Amino acid sequence: MKKLISVVLLILIFFPMLLYLNPFVWGMRRLPYYQPNQKTVKLISELNRKHQLEMRVGEVIDTLWYFRDFENKKLDTLQNFELNFISNESQKVDLEQVKNYVDEFKINFMHQKYFDSITITMPYDSIIYKTKMQ
Repeated sequence: MKKLISVVLLILIFFPMLLYLNPFVWGMRRLPYYQPNQKTVKLISELNRKHQLEMRVGEVIDTLWYFRDFENKKLDTLQNFELNFISNESQKVDLEQVKNYVDEFKINFMHQKYFDSITITMPYDSIIYKTKMQ
């Protein structure tokens, strides 16, 4: 009888702790890290060659969880898609060329509906160009 009471007591103590400390119950998610798919990488490389610019995907806050939240209408606001403009210090920024680059990118980008805007930044976070996606 004493063993049964001890087992029941242990279950009553450890089962709620197991539920409380389980990260999946609380919706713990991995850190957001964007890995562009093959089509996006190909699009950026083609546009880099065509416009003779060096752009890379910046810090984009989206993951599979971001896409799922969007589909389930749990997002209050959409994030912006960030491209980093990599340039030599001697190379000046031609805004007209950047604008043409972004316009072509918007047309061919397959995840347009998930982002509200595109932001072009320099490596030290100065915004060069920003435009609405939709």
